[in-house]
Amino acid sequence: MKKIFTIAALALCTLALSAQHVARTMNFEGTSRKYMEYIPTSSPDGSMPVVFLLHGLGDNCNNFSNLHFERVAPNWIIITPEATEATINIMGMYSMNAGAAWAAGVGGENISYSGFNIGNIELNEGVNDEGFILAILDSLENNFNVDTDSVFVAGFSMGGFMSNKMAVKHADRIKAIASVSGTLGHFQPFEPIGNINTMHIHGTSDETISYANADFNFNGVAVPVGLGAEALVETWRNYNQCSTEPIVYNFEDTKNDGLTFVQYTYKNEESGHKTVFIKVNNGVHDWYDASQNDIDYNTEIYKFFIGQENVPTDIESNIAENISIYPNPAANIVNVTTDSNAELAIFNATGKEVKHIKANGNTTSIDISELPNGLYFIVVNGKAQKLTIER
Repeated sequence: MKKIFTIAALALCTLALSAQHVARTMNFEGTSRKYMEYIPTSSPDGSMPVVFLLHGLGDNCNNFSNLHFERVAPNWIIITPEATEATINIMGMYSMNAGAAWAAGVGGENISYSGFNIGNIELNEGVNDEGFILAILDSLENNFNVDTDSVFVAGFSMGGFMSNKMAVKHADRIKAIASVSGTLGHFQPFEPIGNINTMHIHGTSDETISYANADFNFNGVAVPVGLGAEALVETWRNYNQCSTEPIVYNFEDTKNDGLTFVQYTYKNEESGHKTVFIKVNNGVHDWYDASQNDIDYNTEIYKFFIGQENVPTDIESNIAENISIYPNPAANIVNVTTDSNAELAIFNATGKEVKHIKANGNTTSIDISELPNGLYFIVVNGKAQKLTIER
């Protein structure tokens, strides 16, 4: 359940940017725990969103920080924690090292090994990883100006399983999660404490965590370790009481990679909660990026977190040519003209929504006098235009 990032583009980024990621340790419940920390030098409005990036089975925080999420979110605090080593007890006779694993409820029932039934296995059962992640968050909130309404978790493979566990148990502190190739573990009860925005990305040809049933190959046997991709999405869609009919967006297919990407967005129009699914046709157990593919996972996850996920081309074409913003730069009032009534939202440069307005007629005047100077984005039905506030 791990991906070793060795492609040239990421290696070059490591040379250029690795000094910005600092190795940290925390003594948590008697154990020294590792994590990588990226703190931006400044943020336009002073407060900083936080994203936790969780690696896959057998990986480590230093390697996974080479995703360089700061390329899309330079003003965010980025934390890449490290899981602890897990062992599997075989018939009480010897132990097998499984690699660094999150206590995410991942495991299987009635597992066979070398012809013997060794019963149920749950990796790192009893390790308090959720407490470790929240302890880091507590430390950040005590030492930095954290935007506590913009805390996110994303993970790959087993990190995706852990992201879903955090969503189930800590929606009071986390705004949204994104899981890639990792679903909800069989040993993690689905008893959410509240609604939360969720994204899931999964390849239909995933050879490590299967698309259909979350099967994991253990000693040559396919062991279901969680929910299948579509079952996970339906579980969150139903819990968030989102529409049964999704908004469908097909990513442009221009790269010769044998893959196509389709995004399904389910919305609860009353609460605003969303469940988003990106289906990767022919995709394997990988983290895709724009250097070789038609999609960049960092970018799409960031857009989802800030509420600017893709909308269908036909919707974009209806509004793209008929929006005007004036004056721009603006001081206290900005006027937005569209060709019809629309939902308007203003986001600051860190991706935090600072205003949400229902347009009245073709031109809407918006009071921005309380917003600090800086760069903003006005989003109309998913289409963004820049706004500068200057006084």
